[in-house]
Amino acid sequence: MFFTVESYRFGVRVSAVHRIMELMTQWHPIFWTDEPQPGVWVMTAPHEAEPFGRIELRRVSGAIRYKVTLRGEVIGWANTLSHACERLYAAHRKQQDEVHTGPPNGRR
Repeated sequence: MFFTVESYRFGVRVSAVHRIMELMTQWHPIFWTDEPQPGVWVMTAPHEAEPFGRIELRRVSGAIRYKVTLRGEVIGWANTLSHACERLYAAHRKQQDEVHTGPPNGRR
């Protein structure tokens, strides 16, 4: 048996099942992460063999923070794992886009 839960959002009735299906169709960089040890996540692109980035869970001044590193270089800190994944993915994309700019064979 399949049932739905109705809710109201901005005055419009939305079923919980519809909302879950909507969220499931959206891709997020967290899907590229793997947790080889507790509190450490590595991000690997599907077409790459080695991870390009790392996220570490740290306690800084009593608050939980996520340290984000891209190819061994610290690029920032985040308050949530999802935000850390977004930062790492955006930095990776920017780095990849910079590699592919310019004329063929790297001539200027």
